[in-house]
Amino acid sequence: ANHTRVCVYDRAGRAWSDPSTTTQDGEQIATDLHSLLHRAHVPGPYVLAGHSFGGLYGRIFAALYPNEVAGMVLIDSTRSALPASTSAQGWGSDDILARASVLASTSARLGVGRLIGLGGGYGTLPPQSAAEVRAKIATSTSFRRAIDEFLQANASEHEAASLTDFGDKPLVVLTAGSGSAAAWMAAQDKTATLST
Repeated sequence: ANHTRVCVYDRAGRAWSDPSTTTQDGEQIATDLHSLLHRAHVPGPYVLAGHSFGGLYGRIFAALYPNEVAGMVLIDSTRSALPASTSAQGWGSDDILARASVLASTSARLGVGRLIGLGGGYGTLPPQSAAEVRAKIATSTSFRRAIDEFLQANASEHEAASLTDFGDKPLVVLTAGSGSAAAWMAAQDKTATLST
């Protein structure tokens, strides 16, 4: 806070944000972030930080708005081109995931999400923050949006591949040093070559 402004937000339909009526693929998510930053009068250029799927969305944002991005930090980011065996479609057809989405949503309405949410994994969050997270992830909307995000994974991966050159802008790729498969590490190393 002494050196810069940090903005954190919830994507449409996630956590505290209202759902959207548009398909939430990576390009739409990047466009939503762009609109959000401009409507909130947050001046660029930006240093984007994205974890997991957020890394895909950061790369898409940088491809769509290259003059508004000064740098990027990708934290165990989903890579832009997964082999079929580990992609979202590799887990099952879109039909199966769509059915799972409805099942998860229905289960949440019956309170199953609250039981799962009690399990924790909230680390060192203060009690009030942990309670807020627990309450939010137990909702039917939260479950459904998480599965919808996986349904759009292949489209988002292809959209992220449109960033082929980040030039000489700073790019940091952070990856867990243990417990990661060799292919995952190789993909992270390849991502780092986007910038000189």
